[in-house]
Amino acid sequence: MGPVGRRLAHGSPRPVTEPPPSRYRVVEHGRRLEVIDTRANPTGPPPRLFPRQTRFDGSGDITTRAFYDAKGPRTIRLDSVSVGVIARVKFVALFAAFAFVVAAVAMPWLLAIPFALFSKAVRNPARDGITRWLDGIVARGG
Repeated sequence: MGPVGRRLAHGSPRPVTEPPPSRYRVVEHGRRLEVIDTRANPTGPPPRLFPRQTRFDGSGDITTRAFYDAKGPRTIRLDSVSVGVIARVKFVALFAAFAFVVAAVAMPWLLAIPFALFSKAVRNPARDGITRWLDGIVARGG
């Protein structure tokens, strides 16, 4: 028989020790139970899709991506006029995407257009134009 206070596992020559600490912890907050994963890394907020309006003067920040900005990713501070222009561009892009989906339901051959638009021959000149436009925003200070 093994040492006092310890049991042997079935077929194992080593004594059974205490189990490892649980990965999850249950905590009660105001009559609600919350399960906390003790091994998970703390998560930050997800990246924002729209300019973040942090000041009362109407300005905001936008973080670009390398897909459409040759100098991206970078964070650009926008003034109130640039925030309005980008809001209108987003509205037009959303409307165009909706109209494309509706048209593609009626004419499935339109689904070939995105493959042509996302090819490097078309995307690189468009990306360079967007980069020049964003550089103009940076040059005038927002």
